[in-house]
Amino acid sequence: MSSSTRPQPLSSNHTEIEEPPHHIDTLGIVVCGESGSGKSSLVNLIAGTNIAKTSPDAVGCTTGTNVYDSDKLTSRQAGTLKVKLIDTAGLDEGTEGTVSDKEARKVLKELLRTLMEQGNVHLIMYCVRGGKNIRTLRRNYELICSQVKSKVPIVLVVTCLEIYLPEMENWWKLNEKTILNHGMIFAGHACITTMEREELMFVERRNQSYNAVWNLIREQCRQSTIHEVQMTQRDSGGWYRRVLATICLA
Repeated sequence: MSSSTRPQPLSSNHTEIEEPPHHIDTLGIVVCGESGSGKSSLVNLIAGTNIAKTSPDAVGCTTGTNVYDSDKLTSRQAGTLKVKLIDTAGLDEGTEGTVSDKEARKVLKELLRTLMEQGNVHLIMYCVRGGKNIRTLRRNYELICSQVKSKVPIVLVVTCLEIYLPEMENWWKLNEKTILNHGMIFAGHACITTMEREELMFVERRNQSYNAVWNLIREQCRQSTIHEVQMTQRDSGGWYRRVLATICLA
């Protein structure tokens, strides 16, 4: 894509948090999902630059756990919040892959367990391809839930929707009931494309995707801030101050 048509996330589209974070210095985000689901492309979309290796097909290209830092979330009063993106090896890798499904699941479980113990994970982004059968997603969803135990929100990011009509968001409208019927509950979702092409439709949809994903991150930062303020006030017995802080941040 030419420089004139690439989205410019650091200019007028730059995401801002309405209130400053109080205790969070780095927002830890784990990006996980099936092999070839677009995890690394999602990392690049969030970062606004190609920092992660990607593959042009549905075969996974991430063979281990890769960590990327991105200073993107800003606040008028608190400056910049660092986002740590943790890109994981793809699950359900076939025989053509370099990391077996068994090994990838083991690594993901150990990673989530460690991050939970350290308190260094604030959001799980579960990445899936738009054409994937919903029923096959539950096994991986349950693996993630077994490790975070409702203590960390899980959001669904649906990729490869660049030609989905009439709008990318219609994927969620069509599949939401099926997802709920299979016992999968997400704290939020984004229907996106990470494709870089010069045609106007693709440029617009990529920009929409950038904003949709950052809205998920912004909301999680806001919710984490509220939670930590409430816990601080609860520990000091300040019920009135806790309620007031929640109202101010809402």
